[in-house]
Amino acid sequence: MRAKRIVVKVGSSSLTDAQGRLSTGHISRLVDQIANLQAEYGCQVILVSSGAVAAGLGKLGWHRPHITMPEKQAAAAVGQGLLIELYQKLFAERGMMIAQLLLTRSDIEDRRRFIHIRNTAETLLRHGILPIVNENDTVTVEEIRFGDNDTLGSLVALVTEADLLVLLTDIDGLYTANPRTHPNARRISDVWQITPELEEAAGGVGSAVGTGGMRTKLTAARIAVDSGIDVVVASSSEPDVLRRIWSGEPVGTRFHAHTRFTGKKSWLAYGTRPEGRLVIDEGAVRALLERAGSLLLPGIVRVEGDFHEGAVVEVAAPDGRVIGKGTVSFSDRDLRLLLGRRLAGEKLQNYHEVIHRDAMVIYAREGSYA
Repeated sequence: MRAKRIVVKVGSSSLTDAQGRLSTGHISRLVDQIANLQAEYGCQVILVSSGAVAAGLGKLGWHRPHITMPEKQAAAAVGQGLLIELYQKLFAERGMMIAQLLLTRSDIEDRRRFIHIRNTAETLLRHGILPIVNENDTVTVEEIRFGDNDTLGSLVALVTEADLLVLLTDIDGLYTANPRTHPNARRISDVWQITPELEEAAGGVGSAVGTGGMRTKLTAARIAVDSGIDVVVASSSEPDVLRRIWSGEPVGTRFHAHTRFTGKKSWLAYGTRPEGRLVIDEGAVRALLERAGSLLLPGIVRVEGDFHEGAVVEVAAPDGRVIGKGTVSFSDRDLRLLLGRRLAGEKLQNYHEVIHRDAMVIYAREGSYA
């Protein structure tokens, strides 16, 4: 089926020239394609655009290897205005209105803000307005950063319940090895499962003006395909690339979706960060993995971290292996109190679930949830 709602993420290297300045020509070609998808095929597009920091650095004449975090944030503040002004002008020439959404990781982690973002995006799309999303680099620090816009793109696809995520970059897909250093490397057209071998082939960091690489695209692809969203990694310089992807042509590398969960469990799996950890005994591990049970108080061995009721915590086996995470019904203080009373010989009965199965995701294999 052809996608009706598409998240397009474009990297800095696809928007800037060799000197790191915004390229009107590059951006115009992207704008033309998005406008065509909306006008000719009725697609709803959400654009996740890098380029603010690169544009600011180019405008200020600063060199990326020699800037501090405050200087990078200042460059983002300068560049974001340049970037959105250019998008505004180019889309207006094609009769389209845009809206800017600047997000941090904490916006996604908070369930109420997550829903507000979804509602805002739905309203914009319903009125034919193109949302342009970027990380709010001017205020983010390491604790609340997405880390790269590939991950941001996958989480935006999750928030907006998109059918397809397109990651446009400066290489035309995933290869069996780095094609820049291995001339015999082959492009992989279809990926049905993200394996450790694929991750090894993905290599390291990206281009000189971007923060991501093929490895970050695999991480982003895993989030999307586990939430039922197909992903295509393709070159932004490929002629008419968005229409060809939408039409189903074998462009780039397509990661095929396999729905493990939907709705709130997708958010729980990939949109949240744990605030603590519960170590459980082997009986509880078997109950969670084999019988799809809830986590009960008798199965808890140890409580780690400080958290309140409703927080997201990891669930770990006795050997420290994390097997999942979920939303707790008790604070760390109350759990420690109850464990202390049990240790003193008190029988703890009729307590509700510590983590209900509906508020839990469990690792089915290394790196993915069920």
